[in-house]
Amino acid sequence: MLAKDFITKDIPVLKSFDTIEYALALMDDFKLKHLPLVQDSAYLGILSERELLAASNPTLPIGTPLLFCPCILENGHLHETLAMLTRYHLTLLPVVTFDNKFYGSITRENLIDLISELSNAEVAGSVLVLEIIPQDYSLADIARIVESNKAHILNIFTRIDKGTERLLVILKIDMEDASPVIRSFERFNYTVLYHFMEKGTVDELLQQRMNELLHYMNL
Repeated sequence: MLAKDFITKDIPVLKSFDTIEYALALMDDFKLKHLPLVQDSAYLGILSERELLAASNPTLPIGTPLLFCPCILENGHLHETLAMLTRYHLTLLPVVTFDNKFYGSITRENLIDLISELSNAEVAGSVLVLEIIPQDYSLADIARIVESNKAHILNIFTRIDKGTERLLVILKIDMEDASPVIRSFERFNYTVLYHFMEKGTVDELLQQRMNELLHYMNL
């Protein structure tokens, strides 16, 4: 799960002698809004499409302007990579060695594919969304309830709902008809806010919640 394991070697780099119009053409070809500037294998920074479009003469070379230099070390973790891409709204994040040598790039598109794989998005199953008071959250209890129904958790995500300040726990389990798991959660006083499953039926209350979600999404 290190940054160096997910780099894309075929993403080009820019040199100071490249022209602005050449850089823009590369960005267009690779559907990116950012490219790294590298000189003698050293990472100098990132050039953005917005900066290049603001140039008065696109036929001039890029040169070595003062650049924004976000990057991640080759042994950085996936979570740090995601955080930086999101924080700086990047389409690409350079990976460097400890001595600042350019190692490669990680693109946002590649990370989406990776997250899909890690979250078992293509695996058959059901998704449940629990609403919990944050201090009541216990992964051990949640896993016990799921596994007591001969199911397993494939992935789990959590986030705080800013409106209610409740913790939303999004589970994917390897059971296409999650009705028994839903009933078990409700029996232990968990709120099953929403669910999405390929088979099975839902009770009236859950159907009402699903309709409310769909109505909200269509506003």
